[in-house]
Amino acid sequence: MFVSEDNSITCDSLESFLHLILNAKNDDIRRSTHLYYRGESVYHQYLVPNLYLDEGLTTKSSEYYYRMLLSQLGSADYNRSSDLFRQMYELQHHGAKTRMLDISTNPLIALYFAVENYSSGKSDNGYVYVFGSYHKEDRPDTNAEHFDVGHTVAVKTALNLIPQDKINEFMLTCRSICSRISRTDWGQLRYKSIDSLPINSDEFIVIMSFMDILNQRAKTSEELVFPFKIYKELQLAHIVIPSMCTDRIKMHQGAFILPKYVITGGETMDSIQKEIDRSVSTLSASIYSPEGKMINVIKIPGDKKEAIKRDLAHIGISEGFVYPDIEHRSNELLDNNF
Repeated sequence: MFVSEDNSITCDSLESFLHLILNAKNDDIRRSTHLYYRGESVYHQYLVPNLYLDEGLTTKSSEYYYRMLLSQLGSADYNRSSDLFRQMYELQHHGAKTRMLDISTNPLIALYFAVENYSSGKSDNGYVYVFGSYHKEDRPDTNAEHFDVGHTVAVKTALNLIPQDKINEFMLTCRSICSRISRTDWGQLRYKSIDSLPINSDEFIVIMSFMDILNQRAKTSEELVFPFKIYKELQLAHIVIPSMCTDRIKMHQGAFILPKYVITGGETMDSIQKEIDRSVSTLSASIYSPEGKMINVIKIPGDKKEAIKRDLAHIGISEGFVYPDIEHRSNELLDNNF
């Protein structure tokens, strides 16, 4: 994501960070209703989920990758769409590549990730990014937060188990149809089932084939029947609130960003990552510092990371808290008591 002096502010201590968060105002014209935070220990030109750093998974099917991972971990096949989403975020928390970005409602968790990695002496700056959901009247194309039991999340998650060329073909076909339809007709088109769409036989086959495999993978309680509504949703980024069914999700007070899906055929990795980054950026939220500066990024100097991480531990935001498993709790005990 773009970071400059105009949209960022520097905090060089836990105290200054808390002062900013506790005194910041959130009353810009978009009036975000809920704020979320993401910490990065180094600057990345594009803020993208880690799957989009792998060319093979980006441009081809990721189904084999996920099926093998779940099989090797002994996970049973899923019966509901929400089960698949929960399997995905558990995989992510154990280091697997996914199409989602972790965010948190707790700015101190994001700060921990921004300062987690440092070396003695000079280190890279860390960053805390601010995101938000918006009133629907301010952003009519964007819904509020989604829950992991909804159709939008079911569709986006199911696409992980569909070959990318099938997704590309569906989206290109929908884009072609939209290009010859007026805006008024497009609004009505979103809620038409496939048998009532103004399309030719080739387009019908492409869309029908995609919808069939999507319904097989999504396993929603109702059949998905509106392909153009799905096409529209795939072009938006969404914030997803998961069920708090793992210790890590609870400790992180976590949520996720699911970026838009992009057509990858014939595109370079740089252009794909750039488009994903732009999608994530649509959820960026602005806050006002106590001095009146509008920002959406908080910069953490590299040479202050060690001190801030130590101060965070003093108020309970430590390795064992953030990673509540035996290995990390053990590491924390060994570092602090022996």
